[in-house]
Amino acid sequence: MKVDFIFDIASPNAYFCHQLIPGFEERTGVKFNYVPCLLGGIMKLSGNQPPFVAFADIKNKNNYQFIEIERFIKQHKLDKYKFNSHFPQNTVNVQRGALAAQELGIFDQYIEVMLCAMWEEGKNLSDLDVLQETLINNKLDAEAIIKIVTSQECKDKLIKNTSEAVDKGAFGVPTFFMDQQIFFGKDHLYQLEEYINSYKK
Repeated sequence: MKVDFIFDIASPNAYFCHQLIPGFEERTGVKFNYVPCLLGGIMKLSGNQPPFVAFADIKNKNNYQFIEIERFIKQHKLDKYKFNSHFPQNTVNVQRGALAAQELGIFDQYIEVMLCAMWEEGKNLSDLDVLQETLINNKLDAEAIIKIVTSQECKDKLIKNTSEAVDKGAFGVPTFFMDQQIFFGKDHLYQLEEYINSYKK
């Protein structure tokens, strides 16, 4: 069984989900297929807005978002998480880099490095120089990755992934697809697990 994971490292909730996925896979036997998309593109195509924009005038709602995140961090012991002071970031090159890493067979290392840089080390990955430095410092082939990132084929692939995710029903990140079912957000991972368990019976 396979679950498509629509993600963009621009989302802290994608980081949270990534931290829970290994345990989820172990419990259920499913495998997660990481599908790099552009969160800004999903928002635009679906007519959605980020919570901090949509609820800008609802102070209590925005305050609650941070309370909920704090609870989630404590519940799952995600002590390394640190809100990135450069948020929000343009992650188009990072997401293209994820596609490049998949093509090069180094995706597992790449995603760990990028999520750590974004949500543990607070780096400004929208700066291409910072991105390249991060790749080099973590012994990833920056030259090979950047070569693919700047190719038209890679650019088209990210656009295609993003468009297809919205066509299937995505309106934000993280989104999960299994069969014809859609599950949105870290707080609904339990519903995905319940669905998988019932599917196996």
